[in-house]
Amino acid sequence: MIKGIGALLILASAAGIGVSFGNDLKGRCMELRMLKQMIYMLRGEIKYTKTPLPEAFASIAVRMREPFGSFLEELAEQMGNPGKGSFGELWQDRIKARLSGTHLKREDKEQLGGLGEVLGYLDLEMQLSSIDLYLEQLELGIREAQEAARTKQKLYQSLGVAGGIFLVILLV
Repeated sequence: MIKGIGALLILASAAGIGVSFGNDLKGRCMELRMLKQMIYMLRGEIKYTKTPLPEAFASIAVRMREPFGSFLEELAEQMGNPGKGSFGELWQDRIKARLSGTHLKREDKEQLGGLGEVLGYLDLEMQLSSIDLYLEQLELGIREAQEAARTKQKLYQSLGVAGGIFLVILLV
């Protein structure tokens, strides 16, 4: 009886790990779409209203869900305090502090960090061109993430169940 319960627990936990890995893939897709929405809002603030970056970040932060809302809010606050470093350094620090617990991959964060290097530095047209380039890269990343989620999610679930069965057989 106890062996049966133990075997079921092992099988359920292994299947749960597979489901968790699949959910991580879905979470990355969702966060990339939120990031795309945030960058489109930023582009609109820069292009049409010509709002200064701290005000644009504060305005967008109110409309964004976590973790991107707090990322922008803290960035706007830190930009208001002179002597905190360059904009690129502040941007990188906020990525490390606020986006470390997300489903985003290291490459996603590096691309976002690259955008921060040019945002506060270039003129209006170059900033918009850099944002457009980043949006193209982001769109490609979203398509790749969706394809990976579609193909790997079932694989992870199946491997979780198969690994659980294998472990039960080994232990019994």
